[in-house]
Amino acid sequence: MFLDLLNNFWRSTIFRLGLLFMALFSVSFFLLGWFVYWHTLSFMELELRSAIDQELGRASEFYSTNGVDALSAEIAEELANDPTNFYLLLNEHCEPVAGDQDRLDDSWSLEELCQQALVQDGWLLFELDIPNGFRAEIPEWDDDVYARWSALSNNHSLIFGRMGGNIDSVREVMNYALRWGLGGMITLAVIGSFLMAGSVAGRLEKINRVSRDIRHGDLSRRMPQGRGKDEFDHLANNLNEMLDQIESLMDGVRSVSDSIAHDLRTPLTRLRGRLEQLKDPSQDDWPSMVEGSIEEADRMIATFNALLRIAEIEAGNRRKSLQVVNMKSLLQDIADLYEPLAAEKTINFQLRSTGHSNVKGDKDLLFQAISNLVDNAIKYVPEGGEIALVFEGGPNGSRLSVNDTGPGIPTADKERVFERFYRLSEHRDSIGNGLGLSLVNAVAKFHKTKVLLEDNHPGLNVVWDLPHA
Repeated sequence: MFLDLLNNFWRSTIFRLGLLFMALFSVSFFLLGWFVYWHTLSFMELELRSAIDQELGRASEFYSTNGVDALSAEIAEELANDPTNFYLLLNEHCEPVAGDQDRLDDSWSLEELCQQALVQDGWLLFELDIPNGFRAEIPEWDDDVYARWSALSNNHSLIFGRMGGNIDSVREVMNYALRWGLGGMITLAVIGSFLMAGSVAGRLEKINRVSRDIRHGDLSRRMPQGRGKDEFDHLANNLNEMLDQIESLMDGVRSVSDSIAHDLRTPLTRLRGRLEQLKDPSQDDWPSMVEGSIEEADRMIATFNALLRIAEIEAGNRRKSLQVVNMKSLLQDIADLYEPLAAEKTINFQLRSTGHSNVKGDKDLLFQAISNLVDNAIKYVPEGGEIALVFEGGPNGSRLSVNDTGPGIPTADKERVFERFYRLSEHRDSIGNGLGLSLVNAVAKFHKTKVLLEDNHPGLNVVWDLPHA
């Protein structure tokens, strides 16, 4: 069980990223610590060497002025006051004249010190015995002495040094801090990686559970969102919007299937009835019955073509056809096409266009959509009514409106008329398939705009804001 848990954590990307950052921070911490450690100790050692050189210079002057006996007395007094200093006055044979010979550690001898001084520019490093009464004040690691040999004359030389207490103490403290700091950092990083991996795994598991429910058919489920608005919340929000769109499309597919089955049943029944009648050789009205069957088949073909056209538009496959369209020219072509139909019903058809005339869009789709709007208006406006096709171009965008004096659309149905095959109850017996406004809505969405249906008192005013070129 525990091994499985560790394997799950190790497979976690967040946990591995946490360990990677731990390694990077540990290396950075170590390099920075080493840099501070080296520079601090180097600075302290330079300060100590400088103090030793100054004391040797002072002793040399004192020796030159007062002689060897006075220097010996001065050394005895200094040692009595400060046991952390080391003085050793030697003759020309490297034999002690005065100083701290008795405090040298047993592992060192004067001969060794003198030989090392000759090959190390006079610098020495050795250990001393700590006097009784000073051990409590001087830690064990401070026994090392930094010293230097210097010739006072042909007959005498002096070794002066100081215990490197501060240097050795700083070295020990920094080593301690580096070890524990690095260990603590690694420990906290591992614990933090576990916690982060557990937290992220918990949130991802919620998303996975919802995904499994959706995969099994429950399209009503949505991804959980927190209050923090972090990356997971943004991801969940995008997924939920995608699921809303998928659910809407699935509902649309079911609705379209039901509508197709319902709306095509009647013409297919009529077509089958005519074909049954044609089986009777005594029928005299064969030509009209054949013509009626062909018309029914053409209407069904037109319905399927309209469905395919809407599907093509919604798929966005015509993005490359976007161009600058001269709306004045396009609307004039539509007016020329529908004015004769309007005149047959004695409808006053007007075209008004003002301002900037260019928009960015698909010319063929715009022509078809606006033609559908005008065709619907002519179909439902009674004789003697009015239809106005108005275009107003502006610097920030253009507005197209088709307003009429027809029966209009009830407020409750203004959104539903954009659904496929939806028709008002009073118009169900008229010729048509209920796809005209669905195609207009698809074209509007293709251009990232929206068609609004407003009351014209009386009639209907269709408003469409088009993108500026």
